[in-house]
Amino acid sequence: MITKDELLQIIYKAVADFNSMQDVDEQLAQQANQVLFSRPGFTKEGLLDSMGLVNFLVTLDDWLDQQESAQSLHFDISDALENKEEALLTIDSLANYILLKNKKV
Repeated sequence: MITKDELLQIIYKAVADFNSMQDVDEQLAQQANQVLFSRPGFTKEGLLDSMGLVNFLVTLDDWLDQQESAQSLHFDISDALENKEEALLTIDSLANYILLKNKKV
């Protein structure tokens, strides 16, 4: 099973790839506490709107498929979006969510 640190490194690679397609003011930091989405009044301000969030998750899914250490991981973009309050608040919560979902599989 992949470790959280290994998963975070893959997520950071996906962030770098995603950032290469974004304007400078719309780029994510390669940090565990990077807020991904915003819900006014409930979360810190995130950088991604709904389309940006989907694009980032597709990029991450591609990276997970490419990494040998992560190929056994199941990542469901739809499920992550349905549970965005838990899964997509920060990069750290995304990593925790992926690992938790794979323990249940």
